[in-house]
Amino acid sequence: MSWWRPELRVLFICTANVCRSPLAEAMLRQRLRVLGLGRRVQVRSAGTRVGQPGRPPDPRVRKLAQDAGFALGWIRARQVTARMLRNHDFILAMEPAHLEELAALAEAGDRLYRTQLLGNYLPLGRCEDPVIPDPYYSDLQGFSEVFMLLDEAMEGFVEHLQARLRKPT
Repeated sequence: MSWWRPELRVLFICTANVCRSPLAEAMLRQRLRVLGLGRRVQVRSAGTRVGQPGRPPDPRVRKLAQDAGFALGWIRARQVTARMLRNHDFILAMEPAHLEELAALAEAGDRLYRTQLLGNYLPLGRCEDPVIPDPYYSDLQGFSEVFMLLDEAMEGFVEHLQARLRKPT
């Protein structure tokens, strides 16, 4: 077994950790792999209200990921913990309610300035609202729209990560 210590750790947060955050996790992993940065950045996801821990991503998410060439195979729903908040450099939530839930979960002294909306990385003028909506109760078209939002936000976030990795520590 090979052990490695990533330079940066990223945690994506949504509600149940079966739609948006697993898709974002797989997207970022794929982009980092293509850029040769996969071993420098650890990527995970979790949910604020996970009803079924260990559940695989929603079948509609799996279809979108498969069509786009992202691997989701081992990603399973898990509940976010205060320890996760302490151990990640970037914590990217999908909507403001998640930020509130994370603030309530955080322990005194936690650095919540690392917590923000992933939608903040959407291109300027793309949308007025940085929320990545929950597609769970929508059809495949709703999932496709969320996929496109995640993809656009990921582009901006990857640029930010690359700049951060270039900075001397």
